[in-house]
Amino acid sequence: MAGSANGQVHKIIRVVATSETSWEDAARAGVAEAMKTIHDLRSATVVKADLLLADGGVARYRVKLEMAFRLDRSRPGDDGAAEVEVHRYLIVADHTLPSPALQQWIDDKEAIGPAEFHLLVPESNRPLVYTDPTGGVDPQMNHITDYDRLVALEEAEERLDTFRKSFAGRSSRLTGEVGVGDPVGAVQRIMGRAAFDEIVVATQPAGISRWFKLDLPARLERHFRLPVTHLVEEES
Repeated sequence: MAGSANGQVHKIIRVVATSETSWEDAARAGVAEAMKTIHDLRSATVVKADLLLADGGVARYRVKLEMAFRLDRSRPGDDGAAEVEVHRYLIVADHTLPSPALQQWIDDKEAIGPAEFHLLVPESNRPLVYTDPTGGVDPQMNHITDYDRLVALEEAEERLDTFRKSFAGRSSRLTGEVGVGDPVGAVQRIMGRAAFDEIVVATQPAGISRWFKLDLPARLERHFRLPVTHLVEEES
């Protein structure tokens, strides 16, 4: 849902947030989480508040928020007065974050003009293979445990934090998040609240990368109708 005011285009998204203490705390938590990845959040309206009950008492306070933010690319310039138009880029990368090719790609985009980057680091769950001593590997036993999922999320958060620190010396703005589940679905959730000029997917070589095998760059290009650059890390 989008609207315009004073020549600016705004988009409205709906967010559900909960708290153990109050509706106000739930609303604050929802806004704080949204501001991690949404630039220029303009308003947040509580459209519904209810309670989650358990064992005869209140378990959680829950609010549904409508949040509005600008979709246009105008930002204040260095002088604080004149506005500049920025290009916005979505980076999808995991173990390839330190790659020289990705660093060079960012350099090239910054050379074009004012830029903003949003980094998506999908969790990289890998199924465990259980072996039956009497019958060998049982393909039906391949699965992800809760512990493995937690480790994958923590590792993704660490990669995101490390990249943020390495990006700190640049003039461009960087936001980022960890994506859960299918990377296409994670990109779709981001597209629901933001707009980009281009997507870059950084993968490991063909024989190693799961994304390469899934043809992720082509899938993103078909699904979102945006230019997609595929960077392949060189084999060491």
